[in-house]
Amino acid sequence: MAKDLMSWAAEQPDWVNDSLRRIAAAADHSIAQTDADCILDNVRAAAGASSSPHPMTAIDVSQLGGPSGETRRTVLAQLGPVQNIDRLAGGQKLRMAGVGITLVYGENGSGKSGYTRIAKRLCRSLTSDQLRGNVFDAGGGPMRVHVRYQVGDDAVTELEWDPATPPPSQLRQISVFDSHNARLYVDSGNRIAYLPRELAILEHHGELCQRMAAKFLADEKVLTPRLRVGLPAGYTPGSVVALTLAKLDSRAPSLPTEDEIRRLSELSQPDLAELARLEAELAADPVALAATRRRAVTVLTRVGQVLATLQDGLSETVGETLASARRELGQAVEAERIAATVSFGDEPVANVGGESWRILFEAAREFAAAGVEIPPERLPETTGDLCLLCLEPLTPPGAARLARFNDFVSGEATKRADGARDTLKKLLAQVEQVKVPEATVVEETLSGYGQLDATRAAAVVDLLKGLAGFEARRAALLNETATPAPTPDVTGLVDTVAAELTRLEAEAASLQRSASHTEALDAMRTRLAELQDRAKLGNDLETVLQRLRDVSEQKLLTVCQARVATRSISTQITALRKQLVTEELERRIAEEIAALGLTHLPFKVSDSSSGGKSLFSVGLHGAGAVKNNQVLSEGEQRALALACFLAEIGGDDARYGILVDDPVSSLDHLRIRKVAHRLVTEAKKGRQVIIFTHNLVFFNEVVSEAARAGDGAPLVKSVVAKTQSEGFGVIRENREPWVADLGARIETLRLRAKKLKSLTDFDTDEYRRQAKDFYSDLRESWERAVEEVVFAKTVVRFVPDVMTGRLKEVTVTDEDYRTIFLAMKRASERSGHDMSAGRDIPQPSPDEMEADLTVLDNFRIELGKRRKATFATRSALENPVGATLL
Repeated sequence: MAKDLMSWAAEQPDWVNDSLRRIAAAADHSIAQTDADCILDNVRAAAGASSSPHPMTAIDVSQLGGPSGETRRTVLAQLGPVQNIDRLAGGQKLRMAGVGITLVYGENGSGKSGYTRIAKRLCRSLTSDQLRGNVFDAGGGPMRVHVRYQVGDDAVTELEWDPATPPPSQLRQISVFDSHNARLYVDSGNRIAYLPRELAILEHHGELCQRMAAKFLADEKVLTPRLRVGLPAGYTPGSVVALTLAKLDSRAPSLPTEDEIRRLSELSQPDLAELARLEAELAADPVALAATRRRAVTVLTRVGQVLATLQDGLSETVGETLASARRELGQAVEAERIAATVSFGDEPVANVGGESWRILFEAAREFAAAGVEIPPERLPETTGDLCLLCLEPLTPPGAARLARFNDFVSGEATKRADGARDTLKKLLAQVEQVKVPEATVVEETLSGYGQLDATRAAAVVDLLKGLAGFEARRAALLNETATPAPTPDVTGLVDTVAAELTRLEAEAASLQRSASHTEALDAMRTRLAELQDRAKLGNDLETVLQRLRDVSEQKLLTVCQARVATRSISTQITALRKQLVTEELERRIAEEIAALGLTHLPFKVSDSSSGGKSLFSVGLHGAGAVKNNQVLSEGEQRALALACFLAEIGGDDARYGILVDDPVSSLDHLRIRKVAHRLVTEAKKGRQVIIFTHNLVFFNEVVSEAARAGDGAPLVKSVVAKTQSEGFGVIRENREPWVADLGARIETLRLRAKKLKSLTDFDTDEYRRQAKDFYSDLRESWERAVEEVVFAKTVVRFVPDVMTGRLKEVTVTDEDYRTIFLAMKRASERSGHDMSAGRDIPQPSPDEMEADLTVLDNFRIELGKRRKATFATRSALENPVGATLL
C-alpha cells in the first residue's frame, strides 16, 4: 500500500514540507517566483549555508481536503485585438462561446494558425510556439494580445497580455491539440495532465526540484574555470600557511574559516619587528638561504609549465593552421558567391545567397524547426505550402524558387563554406583558451628569486619580455587584420629555467648540509619561515579568500543538488499513480481508440515517472523499439494522437475546456465523422470546445452532429479570412465559410457595391483592395452558380453523395456557356490576376459592379425558369407512354 502524501511528507525535511504547503496553496499549484526563491533559500540553508530568513511551515491535511487556489472552471472568452503578431489584422476580436462549441473556419493562409499559436502560449499545450511580429515591418512595435476569460461565475477578466510575460495561470486549465502536439502524442511519452490532488502537488514539487537542480548545476559550472587556476606558489612546505591552503579543496572534510585565514595573514607591529630582526640575523644563514631557493624552485617549476603551454598553444604551427583556415574560408565564401550568382543572377533582388540573405534563410529554418521534434532539412517548397515569411501559399514560381534556395544551401559550395566557418571558429576558440599570466603577478612572485643575484634578476626581465611577446602573439592570432606577430623564441629561457631548477636544488642542498643545527637556531629558522609565509599570505589574501568562497560554494552546491534529487519523489509518484490513476487512464485510452476505429491495431499503454513527472505512452504491442510513426499511416497517427489527447483530458471532473486545431488532417471521411461526433459529445458534457479547421467536410460534419445534439451542444460559427483591404486574420462572427446559396451571395454583394457608392475617390489603394475583394467573391459566386443553378446541385462540393435524380433539371446551352465564360473572364481580370502594363485596365466603378452583379442575377432567374420547364418535360419521361383506347 502506497503512503499518502501526508505520511510521506512527515519523513521529509522542513524545506520539503514548506514547499508542499506553498504549492498546495497556489492557484493551479503554480507557485510565484517569490515563493520559488524562498524555497531555494531554504534548500541552501538546509545544505549548510547561513540560516534562511524565511519561516518554514509544514503542509496541513486541511489543504488536501478540498479545493485550494483556483480550481473553478475557466473559459476563454476572446482573443484579440492583437498587435504586431504574425501579420494578423488589428482591431479583430475572436470571441468564443462559454458553453458549447465555437467552430472557426479558415482557409490555408488566412491567419487562423496565428490565433492557434497565441492560444498555445496562453493555454496548456505539449508544445509552445514562438510568437513573431510582422517580418516586413521592422518597427512594428511591441506584441500585445487582448485576452478575455471568465473564472467560475466571476465577472469576465480582461487583460492586455504581453507574450514576454507569463500568461494567467487559470488559462492552463484549457488544453490545446494541434499538428505539433499530435507528433508528440504519437512518438513520445506524455505527461498526464489531470491528476488527483496529492499527485498534482507532488508533481509540481518535483518540477520545482528539477528547476532548482538546474540552477545549482549552472552555478557550479560558473565556478569550475576559476577553481582550475592554481593558488599562488612559494610557501614553505609543511608550514601552517601551506597546510591551511592545502585544505582549500572541495574534497577536504572541512575548510578553514575566513577568520582563520585573515588571522594568519595579519602581522602585528611586534611580528613585523621580529621578522625584520630574524631576516637580518639569518641573512647569511644557510637554512634561510636554502629555503629561499626552494621557494624559487616551486615558482620556476610553474613558470616552466606556463612557457610550455604558451609554446604549444601559440606556436607557428597554430598560426599557419589559422592562416590556412582563413584562406580556405575566403576561397569557400568566394565559391559560394559565384554559385549564388550563377543560381540567382536573374532574381529580382540582388545579393541572394550572400551573408545577409543567409541570416534571413537560417532564421526561417529556425522558425520552421520551432516546436518540432525532428527539424526539417528543407524549407517548404511545394506549391500550396505556406511561405514562412509572408505566410501566403506558395505559387508555382515561388515553390520553384524555394527549391532552388534549398538546393543552394544544401549544395557543395555552401557546405564547404559552412565547414570552413566552423573550422575557423573552433581554432579561434582554442587560441582564446590559452591564457598569458599578468606581468605584475609574475614579477611579484619572482621577486625573491630575482634578488638572489644580478644574473637571476636579468633572467626575470627576460622572462617578462617573453610573456609580453606571447600576449602580443595571442592578440595577433585572434585579429585577422592585425600584423602577424612571431612566436617568441623562449628556447633559451626554457633552458635557463631547467638549468636553474637543477642549480637551485643543488645550492639548497649544499646550504642545508653546511648549516649548523642547534635547538635555538632551528627555532629561529622555523619562526622566520612562518612569518615570511604569513607576510606573503597577506599579499595573496584576496586571491586566497576568493578561493575559500568558491570552494565553499562548490561544496554547498553539491549538497544542494543531492537535496533536490527527484528519485524519492518519482518513487512516491509511481506508487501513488499505480494506485490512483493508471488503470483508469488505460481504460479511457482503450475507449477512445475504439471510438475512433483503431481497434484493428494492438496498442498497449505504458506509464513511468521521470524527474518527478507522471508520463504515459501508447505503443504497438509486439513492435519492439520501433516508433509508432514508422508503422502507422498518417491518418492512424493522427487518430491515435487525438485518442490519447481525449483520454488524457477525460480525467478532469471539472470539464475544463479544449481547443483543437485541424484534428482531422489525413483522416478518411468515416473517421472525420467519428471525430466530429466525439468533439460534440465533449461539448454535451458541459466542456467548452473550440475547433479551428480548414476542412469544409469536417466543418459540415460538426454542424450536423451539433444539430442532432440539440440544446446539449449549442454552436456558434466564425470565419477567419484574408482580404486585400484588411489583411490576415479578419474575423467574421456568426458566419459560415463562403458556401452560402447564390441568392444570399448576390444580396451580400449588392450591399457592398451600394456601400462603395458613398466614396468619391476611386483611385486609392483602399478602393482598389475593396474592388479586388468584390470581384474575387463575384467570381466564386459564378462558380457557385454553376454548382447550384446550372447543375441543380447534382454534384455539390464537400458532400459525398451524387444526386442523379436532379439531372432532370439540367440543361446547358451555348448561350449559357458564353455568358459564364465572359462573366468569369471579367471577374478574374479584376480580382486575383496581375495585369501586364499593356493591359492595365481602369478600376471598375460601383455602377459597373452593380451591372456585373445584375448579369449574374438575371442568369440565375432565367435559368431557374428554364429548369422548371425542363423538369416538367423530363418528369414525363419517367412515366410510360400512354396507350390509346379504342
